[in-house]
Amino acid sequence: MFGKYLLITNVLGSGVLMVVGDVIAQEYEYRHGLRKQDRYDGDRMYRMFVAGALQGPLHHYVYKWMDRVMPHRTFINICKKILIDQLFMSPACILIFFYSICYLERQTLQETHQELIAKFPYIYLLDWLTWPAAQYINFRYLDTKYRVAFVNVCTAVYNVLMSYIKHDFGIHLPLEPNNLSEIARNPLKNPETETKEIITTASKT
Repeated sequence: MFGKYLLITNVLGSGVLMVVGDVIAQEYEYRHGLRKQDRYDGDRMYRMFVAGALQGPLHHYVYKWMDRVMPHRTFINICKKILIDQLFMSPACILIFFYSICYLERQTLQETHQELIAKFPYIYLLDWLTWPAAQYINFRYLDTKYRVAFVNVCTAVYNVLMSYIKHDFGIHLPLEPNNLSEIARNPLKNPETETKEIITTASKT
């Protein structure tokens, strides 16, 4: 599994654990009355699987490349790998996530752009708060063949919030198009205050 068929393992693992995160998110939404339809949305789970599986090859080959060009586990090399992961891999994975799911949702390219612009800052901030520490453990202690599996396990938790944000969980983000027009009509309303209200509301639920 972690030898001859490592690429297949990484691709399938990325897809399956993306679904695990989504199932947890759907269960949360259902229990808190945020879902009006069935308890679990099979089509949504399929889209999440595709988005996760598409990220598998990227993780597989980039981690192999980083370990080949920076084989020694020095602090400097680990920091370089984390920066590569945060500055290049993370934005790439977010783009794959949104464009693949929005395509399967049959959204137009313009609608996809608008959704990405509205939600990217929040997801990327979440990414910086989550992954540097996790990737330090990954790059410091784990062998190359286990890197994607470790990332996938961490991603199962991270994807709960990713799915929650992607599928409009009943709390509207200040950068969404409707809220931007509202801010334009009410310029004295502080977006930072609204963001704090969102975080408070989410923590209470």
